Amino acid sequence: MSVRVKLPPILQELGSGVETYEVSGHTVGECLESLDRQFPKIKDYLFDRQGRLLRIFGVYLDSEGIYPVELDTPVRDGDEIVILNFLMGG
Repeated sequence: MSVRVKLPPILQELGSGVETYEVSGHTVGECLESLDRQFPKIKDYLFDRQGRLLRIFGVYLDSEGIYPVELDTPVRDGDEIVILNFLMGG
C-alpha cells in the first residue's frame, strides 16, 4: 500500500530537502514509522518522549484534519498525509 507524506519546509531542511515521501502502512502511525526508516530521526522532531505528536505539528489525511492525532487512523492506497507546522509564540 502506497501513501504519500508531505513535509513542511522546516522538516525538509533536516533531511535531503525532499517535500514528499512515498511510504507504506495501514495506519497513520505505520506510515510515520515507514517515514522514519527513510528519514532517520524524524520521530525525534515530531514526537515528545511519551510518543505524542508535538503540538506545533498538525496532521491532515486527504485534507481532513486529524485532531487529536490518532496514530491508529486507517489509510488507504493513494492517500496523502500532510504534516504542517503551526506558528507558536506570543
